[in-house]
Amino acid sequence: MKELYTIGHSSHNLNYFLYLLRKFRVNSVVDIRSVPFSKYVPHFNKDKLKNFLSLNHIYYIYMAKEFGLIQEDISLFHPEGYLDFNKMAKTELFKRGIQRLKIGVDKGYKIAIMCAEKDPLDCHRSILISPALIKEGYSVTHILPDSKIETHKEFEDRLLNLYFPQTPQQNFFHLISQDNSKYKLLNMAYILRNKDIINNGKMKNRIRS
Repeated sequence: MKELYTIGHSSHNLNYFLYLLRKFRVNSVVDIRSVPFSKYVPHFNKDKLKNFLSLNHIYYIYMAKEFGLIQEDISLFHPEGYLDFNKMAKTELFKRGIQRLKIGVDKGYKIAIMCAEKDPLDCHRSILISPALIKEGYSVTHILPDSKIETHKEFEDRLLNLYFPQTPQQNFFHLISQDNSKYKLLNMAYILRNKDIINNGKMKNRIRS
């Protein structure tokens, strides 16, 4: 199966992080953090993590250039000032990054796309990168902090419920019947989450000098 994983290092210790990777037989970690350093979890600083993974026979690949959220090109920003994931996904650099991931999977590597956030709902690994891979015929599974997994379909159901919750006053299927489709609602949810991820992460109008 053409499958990739995503994972957030969160505040895990390295041994637990390794346990998560080994549980799902991951042998390659792709780091997409624009700033691969943290004073809160310094053991996940780029060089330390790379060395630790190497000692445990896991490849480390840094791909913030292709997938990181600090971007130089102001044309990638929405008029409201936040980085537009739809625009970023159309860039040649992003497409080359996706192609590199595909080649890795096709060669037999078990890849986990890594960022910092523990919940995929709070990270562009699920809102930006995962949909691009799924469009190419690859499946994406999210490794959760408790070592359980969430399929991307389950993730999308959670995303829909976040922005279009089922309530007695406003039933989800009633929304669909009113000139809306699940596809349209899902696209809207992706756009809203894009905006919230950037704004909540204080990335608004942030461009590398």
